[in-house]
Order: sequence, then C-alpha cells, then structure tokens
Amino acid sequence: MANKRFIRNRTRRGNAEPFELEMSSLLDILVILLVFLLKNYSVDEFALKINKGISIPDSISKTLTRKGVTIQMSKDFEVFIEEKLITTLENDGAWTDEQDVLIKNELLALKENTEQIEMQSDKASGFNGIINLIMDRELSYEHIDKIMDISADSGYEQFKFIVIES
Repeated sequence: MANKRFIRNRTRRGNAEPFELEMSSLLDILVILLVFLLKNYSVDEFALKINKGISIPDSISKTLTRKGVTIQMSKDFEVFIEEKLITTLENDGAWTDEQDVLIKNELLALKENTEQIEMQSDKASGFNGIINLIMDRELSYEHIDKIMDISADSGYEQFKFIVIES
C-alpha cells in the first residue's frame, strides 16, 4: 500500500506545471536598490592624506567639504600646504615674519596656478577660495587664527575644518 501512495504522488508531481517566479516583486526590489545606490553615489572623489603626528578633533557634523587647498599643522608646529612641508615653527610655536611670507607665497603661487589652469581649460573649476584646515587638536587657537589670517591675506575666503565624525 505504501508503494501505491508513492507511485500516486509521483504521478501527481509529474503532472504539475513548472514553477513561475513573480517578476513584479523582483523588479520592485531592483528599483529600490537602484534608487538607494544612486542617492548614495558620489561622483566627486575627495580624499585627504593626513600627515603623521596630527590628531584630528572629533565632531558630530556630517557636512562634506569641497576641494580646496589643504593646510595641515601638527602638534610639533610643522606647517604643510598640499602635503608639502613649508616651515616648522620654533619649539614654543612662535611665528616669525619669514614664516608668514613663506606660507603666503605658497598660497599665492597655488592661487595663480589655479587661475592659469582655468584660463587654459574650459573644464577647470577655477579658484574657489576654499582652505581645508587640518589642525592637531592640541594646537592653541592663536595658531589656527594665524593660519586663517595668512590665508585670508592671500585671497582665500572660506575655511573648512577637517574633523573626524564621532
């Protein structure tokens, strides 16, 4: 009797129609995935290299910055512009007029270079006046203020502080 059930069930399975997938629900999932990926995709690849010895402050801000000139200052008072060491302040962090001039000349050279590229190319974004500041959390406000003053004197008007999102 068990054999008859087996044979009977076997014949029923053989007569069954092939299984069909419901395509509308799969398409809904694909559309949702596509919208999610397009919303979170960023064309502008903006990566910063942070020099050794700089510990960045924390922030809860989620605002992204735009490309600009990057100035970094470590707790050892080393000043980098676009990853190039420009000057190192004395042990106590005192500024000299020569160091001001070095930083200002480098910023002016970058500004002129950007303006020349803009004149030669239609696709160049041009000078935007943005400074991305990467400052060690242990630096005093006077050092940050001095960098901002020198940058403003060089024609840079917008300052963006690079921080770690916490």
